[in-house]
Amino acid sequence: MEESFRNHLNTTVKDLLQRIGFVAEVKTGEEMLPDNLIRYRCDITLHDGQNLLIGQHGANVAALLHIVKLVVRKGMPKNSVLSLDVNRYFEEKKGFLEREAMAAVREVEETGLPATLRPMLSFERKLIHHLLAAHPNVMTESVGSGEERKILIKRRPESAEEGAL
Repeated sequence: MEESFRNHLNTTVKDLLQRIGFVAEVKTGEEMLPDNLIRYRCDITLHDGQNLLIGQHGANVAALLHIVKLVVRKGMPKNSVLSLDVNRYFEEKKGFLEREAMAAVREVEETGLPATLRPMLSFERKLIHHLLAAHPNVMTESVGSGEERKILIKRRPESAEEGAL
């Protein structure tokens, strides 16, 4: 079933891109994640129009992922997730977000004061929450609403108490 789903995913993404005017190479793959989850990856390579397809802060490609999920969800195997990347944008973005989050963590650890990151899309916030979930000294919280929603990084209560001793 996984192979036929990957073929369906590949065909669907190529068709959607062609319909909106993009000529692209599409490669699909899969990988096992913890908890028996399968991630289906869809890597898109464009030679022209990359910025238009990606959009500001990845908003357009996030919207494309949402549309692809709606189209393929019926045939998607249970316990699976879908990711989509254009010219390695999200891979590079992940590295940037990790560096941004760790700089804020250092600031919180040094000053003891909370740090607020810039407004982010939901997938960006989710990535940072996941990255810092097991961090021993800080915790994260999403604050604000709509397009102004951002992450607040603050000391864990037990870390604050240790610093006061």
